[in-house]
Amino acid sequence: MQGEDDTRALAQVAAGSPVGELLRRYWLPIAAAVELDERRIRPVRVLGEDLVLYKDGGGYGLVGRWCPHRQFDLSFATVEECGIRCSFHGWLFDAQGRCLEQPLEQAVHPESTFKDRVRTRAYPVQSKAGLLWAYLGPAPAPLLPDWAGFYSPGYTVVSLLHVPCNWVQIMEGFYDPVHVEWLHDRWSFHLNGRAVPARRPRHTAFRWLDFEYGVIFQRKLAGSDEWLADRTVLFPNVDAAGGQGWYLTWVVPVDDTHTILVYRLTLTSWKTPLGQVMVPASRRTQQTRVPAYRAHASLDAEAGPPEHFGSHLVSQDYASWLGPGPLVDRTREHLGETDRGILMFRRKLLEQARVVAEGGEPQAVIRDPQENHRITLPGARKGYGIRGEGLPGLTGEGDVMFRAFLPVGIPPEIRQEVEQAMSALVEGLRPDWWKRRAE
Repeated sequence: MQGEDDTRALAQVAAGSPVGELLRRYWLPIAAAVELDERRIRPVRVLGEDLVLYKDGGGYGLVGRWCPHRQFDLSFATVEECGIRCSFHGWLFDAQGRCLEQPLEQAVHPESTFKDRVRTRAYPVQSKAGLLWAYLGPAPAPLLPDWAGFYSPGYTVVSLLHVPCNWVQIMEGFYDPVHVEWLHDRWSFHLNGRAVPARRPRHTAFRWLDFEYGVIFQRKLAGSDEWLADRTVLFPNVDAAGGQGWYLTWVVPVDDTHTILVYRLTLTSWKTPLGQVMVPASRRTQQTRVPAYRAHASLDAEAGPPEHFGSHLVSQDYASWLGPGPLVDRTREHLGETDRGILMFRRKLLEQARVVAEGGEPQAVIRDPQENHRITLPGARKGYGIRGEGLPGLTGEGDVMFRAFLPVGIPPEIRQEVEQAMSALVEGLRPDWWKRRAE
């Protein structure tokens, strides 16, 4: 059972709150790069702050949403070569938050320095790996991590899932190994009217191993004494799945009761007429455009569980994320052996928040350029055995990725684009090419 003060501290992400200040020490993905190609300005809310993200002739900017003049909504501003111009009275702001022009003020009082005394909030933005990243903390900003998974061969797609609940109750799922056995395995069989096979995986033990950027989860299953390395979690808010980063998920707090999950998936194999084919590193291509789409998680309790619960792993997570409400009451919990990882994560959050409050540098902040080069992560997946067996109609890894991991609602045009790209990457390869190469 969590104390009321700690429960409140875990949930709050606004500036000045302990965890909110901790999260401001990291770069956070706030949009897909392709979204600013389609629309050069869009509103963004992150860590309780209302902002406007835009792309001008010099790059990207992220400034306060409300104009300092009369609080006009700058998401309706016009994008110019250098900055955005408020559509209410024409005040122009650049990416550093400086006011460059006040048309009428300067016409009436050309000698005035009024504009030089007006600023709006502004934060740095970087484009990397198909995503746009923001840093909301104090200068100097750390380095944006350069994960090796950003360079995996295959084809990458980004999904941004809007979830109406606090970020911690989503993140805790990555520290809860046993829920996979029940929520994503046994429940899948039940939802599809199938008996659960007697030999489905069953946990007998699990452990967490610390490393520089986070933790590696390992599990033991009935009938085996082997530790299976199944998940890598990066502090404070990243699920690195199998370890090498082909599947990365950032849990980005919007505010205390809303979150965006940013999924970046690189498909590394594809089902072809020849069989399941891996994409070799020699066929790595530089994508000029990473497709992206947005989706919304929801539960309709009166209508009952939606049908896609039975065919989609992420949708099954909706029940655990949203069922307790937008902010779970942790004072009512009764935690046991399965929850050791969750308790570890909560303690780490509060501990690292104290480090920041005392002027220190929290875990996993990178400042050394030599360290920050295609960082390889440990903990490659070693076959828990779920792979969608309880889900209907999944024939290959590509299908499993689309239907089991990415959120529901992938637009048909993006699915078609990815399928065509993957077919081109594996065209002409035999499904056993990597075995023959190893020989």
